[in-house]
Amino acid sequence: MDDYLGFPQLQHVEQEAPRALPQVDIDGTLFFADIQRHEFRQVDNAGNRMTMGSIKEEMGFSHFLYDTQTKNLYLGNIEKTSAIPDHVRIIIVPPLRHIDPDGLAQRQGYKAAKQIERPPVQLTALASNRKKTHKPKRY
Repeated sequence: MDDYLGFPQLQHVEQEAPRALPQVDIDGTLFFADIQRHEFRQVDNAGNRMTMGSIKEEMGFSHFLYDTQTKNLYLGNIEKTSAIPDHVRIIIVPPLRHIDPDGLAQRQGYKAAKQIERPPVQLTALASNRKKTHKPKRY
């Protein structure tokens, strides 16, 4: 076949084999960490996805609010922290280089090294509300 508009015909293009995505454990539910799509995707329910764009950084910690009932981002009002329900957790997220170093390297244009199977990364879940403690009685 001849050149097309001055561009030479492509020869065989080597494609990389699909790689196994790393997993993270978010409050007892496993999610794939897909750096390329910038999302967490539930392992046993691919329709349940959370964008990594919702991760906030404050005081040196990356975190997001996780609703344990919907197994997704908490979408309620966060203006008053006292209004956040008990089933919502604050999830602390480590740097992406700790979750998926190979995917991050590929995203930045580097060829990934030989893939190593890693156990799921456990993300830290904190309760969103402190239980109100009663004041001790004065005698």
